[in-house]
Amino acid sequence: MNIWDLVLDLGIASLLLLLAKLIRVRVSAIQHLFIPVSMIAGLLGLALGPYALDVLPWSDSFTSYAGVLITVIFAAVGLATQFPSAREVLGRAGTLWAFNQTVTVSQWCVGLVAGWLMVATLWPELSPGFGLIMPAGFMGGHGTAVAIGESFQQLGWGDAFTLALSSATFGIFAAIFLGMALLNFGVNRGWLKGLPRFADMSTELRRGLVKEEDRRVVAREGISSMSVDTFAVHAAVVLVVTALAFLMSNALSGLHDLVSVPKFACAFLLGCIARTVLQKSGAGRFLDDGIFNHTAGGATDFLIVFGIASIQISVLITYAVPMALLMAAGLAMCIFLVLVVAPRMLGEEWFEKGIFSWGWMTGTVAMGILLLRVADPQMKSKVLDDYAIAYVPGAVVDILLISLMPMLVLSGYGWQALAGMLGYIVIVQLLARTFRGSAARLQPAG
Repeated sequence: MNIWDLVLDLGIASLLLLLAKLIRVRVSAIQHLFIPVSMIAGLLGLALGPYALDVLPWSDSFTSYAGVLITVIFAAVGLATQFPSAREVLGRAGTLWAFNQTVTVSQWCVGLVAGWLMVATLWPELSPGFGLIMPAGFMGGHGTAVAIGESFQQLGWGDAFTLALSSATFGIFAAIFLGMALLNFGVNRGWLKGLPRFADMSTELRRGLVKEEDRRVVAREGISSMSVDTFAVHAAVVLVVTALAFLMSNALSGLHDLVSVPKFACAFLLGCIARTVLQKSGAGRFLDDGIFNHTAGGATDFLIVFGIASIQISVLITYAVPMALLMAAGLAMCIFLVLVVAPRMLGEEWFEKGIFSWGWMTGTVAMGILLLRVADPQMKSKVLDDYAIAYVPGAVVDILLISLMPMLVLSGYGWQALAGMLGYIVIVQLLARTFRGSAARLQPAG
């Protein structure tokens, strides 16, 4: 591979993104489906790529870019992560944190058990980690899918990469179509009032465009361009963290044959450390979290394009039946969590919180925001604020699961991992019962 292969691949992905955006803006039927532009671009890349029509001149290395991009994403996320205080978590978002943790860990438990049942009854040739393909794709979308797929690849199960990406693609479709069905079900049951029609939705929501009067400043410039461009400095920080994560992962993974430390986990850790150092030194006040967030968002869009275009259709066909059963089990569990568990844990506005959670538990946070804006177009609820507070402590558990589960299951420690996760769910449920009383005590007087 030479440098122009990289330029060509990025150019192809960029062209697909622009074409997909044009389709989203111009084609009303696509707008009705609320499909993200990056997903449209990825599906175009898959249809025109080497595993289908073989029209696009991708290089032989285009399937490897997703693994690099996920490391960049977690580096940027770590640099933009502000850890909330215990008062904020308990006082504002304790029950939502508990519900999020229950959802997250339950997916891993159900997936693991479903996979074992398939191996024990119908498909003994399946990998013991097959069931993890469901949470790999549902929780966190294509980013998490790439992380899990790469971990399984390094541990000797190469098909996992395609299966995880397929699970993530299926999950986004489920987030949209079943999410809209759940919204209408909620209206019919009286849980939600005034669901807007598509014709009444804003231009921003339908076409993905922002009116001039609603546009926001992307970032605050804290560094004078007379010395160096502020975007160059932010890019440099992200790339330094990404490079150090690569070196750290290789060093730690080389300590023992059974040790495989993902690069994205190192990137998140080093990103958080770098943020702390920058803030303590005073340099952090010249940097802007918005730029880091946009770096993560832009890298995610390209990751989805490369990820979907990398799906090997022949592998997916081979696993079609067990994958269908696994996806069905995952959807059944998610529906149960939204319609049965959410009203018992989330209190007021449980349906708004539940429908938002449906979006991210099957697809991505962006899908959750989309559904929430349909359910609550004026954003009168504080769901997003509470989620932002609850996200960071929950993300620590997410990263531990993504980092450790493939290695534990393929190394024969699946039962121990399952017992640990079930024990954690019990602890979370016990904590959830105390959060309302604790929240009242933690509120400041007056």
